Amino acid sequence: MLFYLSMPSISPTLIVLDVETTGLKPEEGHEVVEVAAQKIQDQIVVGEFVSLIETSRILDPEVVRVHGISNELLALEGKPASKVFPELVAFIGDCPIVGHNVNFDMGFINAHLVRLGLPKLTNQLVDTLTYARKYLLIPSYSLGKVAAYLKIPQPTAHRAKADVETTREVFWKLIERAQKAKT
Repeated sequence: MLFYLSMPSISPTLIVLDVETTGLKPEEGHEVVEVAAQKIQDQIVVGEFVSLIETSRILDPEVVRVHGISNELLALEGKPASKVFPELVAFIGDCPIVGHNVNFDMGFINAHLVRLGLPKLTNQLVDTLTYARKYLLIPSYSLGKVAAYLKIPQPTAHRAKADVETTREVFWKLIERAQKAKT
């Protein structure tokens, strides 16, 4: 349910979130290596959470090419998952979570929480991918293609903070589309 699109006058606090990972399947032991989230209130960023995360896996060169996060970078700047994920959960609280293909991100976050013996997040999810498919007719619905179609600059694709900023702007543009569709 995307109540923000159906009731645009409501501006609750929400979280826009993205992760970068070691692969595509948390059930196969792939892990989050970077997480970013912005807390939004009345369309203003009021808080930000960004962290690189240590991993027990060696990153495949193909994965490094996608997001540019290397084993060396994680060794220097990565923080333990046992520290990052509780802080992330506290930052998110009970706010709705917005993301592009948000179930992918949440699958990884919840897999980490389970490994740490913590409860899964059950926040309301708002998927910009779902709403891009509803309000746009384009050949591809990747975040980069949706952003390009909506004329939103995307400075550094496949880094969590940049993708959060792009997703946030896509979200606002989709709200505008939904408002126009209602009239």
